[in-house]
Amino acid sequence: MVELREAPGHLVRRAQQRHTLLWSREFGGDLTGPQYAVICAIGADSTLDQRAVGERASLDKSSTADVVARLEGQGWLRFRKDPADARRKTLSLTALARTAIPDVTRRVAAVQASVLAPLPAGTREAFVDALRLVAYAGEPPVPGHVDDSILVLANSPGHLIRRAQQVHTVAWNEEVGRVMTAPQYAVLSALWSHAEGVDQGTGAELASVDRSSMADIVARLARRGWVARTRDVADARRRLLTLTDDARGEVAQITAAVERVQVRMLAPLPDERDRGLFLDRLRLLAYAEDVDGPDPAGP
Repeated sequence: MVELREAPGHLVRRAQQRHTLLWSREFGGDLTGPQYAVICAIGADSTLDQRAVGERASLDKSSTADVVARLEGQGWLRFRKDPADARRKTLSLTALARTAIPDVTRRVAAVQASVLAPLPAGTREAFVDALRLVAYAGEPPVPGHVDDSILVLANSPGHLIRRAQQVHTVAWNEEVGRVMTAPQYAVLSALWSHAEGVDQGTGAELASVDRSSMADIVARLARRGWVARTRDVADARRRLLTLTDDARGEVAQITAAVERVQVRMLAPLPDERDRGLFLDRLRLLAYAEDVDGPDPAGP
């Protein structure tokens, strides 16, 4: 069993949840992290089509289409026909967007500072450098047109955390496959050392999943015969979750694959010392006590 607090994939997921909550505190529903990422991706460059913008913003095709449609509807983006290819449309920021961007960027920068606040001041730059290597599986591409009024995505911890989560997802799918998802493994890991059982709320906290997701995960694991639900002898109204023998056997079989996922995530870092320092600092971010409970997404 891979200990969750030692697993970079789990720590990145927790860090992403924390970033999302910090972002929501600052912006509410006014602007999402992916929307700001698209704004940053375009910047002063009016030669990019929607596909290129999505790649720069680290968004998949459907997410890019949704974000672009919302920003266009709000009057922040406009499409233009490419004079060199009438079938191609490029994206650019409107005057309305450019007027709002300085204040928005100031607020986004404050969120990024809050993300790094749990780290000692002298370690933050080195942590972002390491996170950038993990997030891009090496050095990031050189940005094109740089706009001083917006943040550089490759320097923004929230964006890098989201990219690192994507790196983890790809590695998980390739190494573990469909045997179980990473959140399912986190729940099984949380229950592993609690032979006496824990209630569903406690299990959600240990696995760092929100309660609605926990209910779905437990239902799926129970159908597969991997989690049992029993009544608490001390409180008949309370149900306890425990691992079945089948679950323990399944976890033992995939542990090597899960370990390979963690190794792949840290592989871009130069040596063992750098990996250890990165994990220590990521853990400080992931388990900071300045937000309550989990929830997902960010720029």
